[in-house]
Amino acid sequence: MVEASNDRLPDLSGLSLLVVDDDPAIVRGLQRVLAGLGARVTGVGSLREARRVLAETTPDALLVDLRLKDGIGLDLLPEYLAHGPDAAFYVITGHGSVTNAVEALKQGARHYFEKPADPLELAVRLEADLAGKRARDDLAERLSPYLWFRDPVMVLALMELPRFALSAEPVLIEGRTGTGKELVARALHGLGPRAQGPFVAVNCGAIPETMLEAELFGHEKGAFTGAARLHRGRFEQAHEGTLFLDEIGEMSSASQVSLLRVLETGAVQRLGGERDTAVDVRVVAATHRPLEERVESGLFRQDLLYRLNVLPLRLPTLRERPKDIGLLAERFLANGLRDMGWSGAAPKLDREALALLERYPWPGNVRELRNLMARLAVRLPPGVREIGPKLLQPVLPRSAVESLPPGDGVFVPKGTRLADAEWLLIEAALMDSGHNRARAAKALGIGERTLRRKLNGG
Repeated sequence: MVEASNDRLPDLSGLSLLVVDDDPAIVRGLQRVLAGLGARVTGVGSLREARRVLAETTPDALLVDLRLKDGIGLDLLPEYLAHGPDAAFYVITGHGSVTNAVEALKQGARHYFEKPADPLELAVRLEADLAGKRARDDLAERLSPYLWFRDPVMVLALMELPRFALSAEPVLIEGRTGTGKELVARALHGLGPRAQGPFVAVNCGAIPETMLEAELFGHEKGAFTGAARLHRGRFEQAHEGTLFLDEIGEMSSASQVSLLRVLETGAVQRLGGERDTAVDVRVVAATHRPLEERVESGLFRQDLLYRLNVLPLRLPTLRERPKDIGLLAERFLANGLRDMGWSGAAPKLDREALALLERYPWPGNVRELRNLMARLAVRLPPGVREIGPKLLQPVLPRSAVESLPPGDGVFVPKGTRLADAEWLLIEAALMDSGHNRARAAKALGIGERTLRRKLNGG
């Protein structure tokens, strides 16, 4: 049995609860005590009312009487648990229904309480059971200025980030292209003691090898042909802040040696210079290639890897965090529509559209999803409230479109202007024909020249 601490009451602040019981006195009693401990409590007396609440929101915990006037409280269990692994379902039962309560536990309920339920005992149980969820919600809230997520896989990957942010030791972020490595680096900077200092980002793979050392460490005037003035390198620019070295695995052997020296001494020497300049920089490095493999192939120094890989973070691919796809898609779409001056609420993805996005493997990860939603925002007809597969079809990669069920034509929302409807038909025809203009024009019943003119805005 979970017991309360002798020196404090349970803290339910931030938790949302739904109490379902057809005895108003029980509902009021639980509401009074649990709300007094900080919870947001909604009380209803029937299955019908409970389903109405659950259609609009997902409370952190559901407390349900087994026997209600309009049915069995246990009927809510499967639909509530479908919201995710954190869904916490509790049974309140009379003395004669313990057998049914045990059956509820077998089906996924967290605990059962016999009437009259002790509100304090219930509160202690809630605090203990939902501690992990509260920690994950707190993490998502702290990182929300930088990253959006709710999938447990992403939560696990980022759980140590706030602690890493407080350290001055190097962080090595591994993750495929488009997984958000720079966003994580900015979160490390923004949540740490250097947040008021500069954040300087360098893509080591985008700078020619002959220029990388001058870019990182700086150069004196006249150090080489074209060096017309003194240049403070990225390390000096990032003094008392964070230097983000993206694609560190692409750095040449010579630059690796110079970088290792700076990490060990805390000082840089500009090209053409004769003295060291002390720098106070927190280094965050990132790579889309496993550096251990680069070490084994002789392309990366093992001693540099040891120096960089003090605090490791690995970001999952988007297909490894499927519960984030709908969240990210709708946020990206809302941002795109807002930038275009869209009035009113952004449309939501329906269940089939979301399933379609979740089936696609996303080789370009979050970046690909963001670009796809930007295309959708530009092409979305006005007045749309819900997005189904047919509206997604024109912007999806061909491999995703091929997984669509066969349909009869193109969905055109009510209120769509004639010009917008024409675009939907043209894009669908192009998609169906594999972007073969001759076949698309034939399917539309127009000439290829006419199609070309329409595509060019004529």
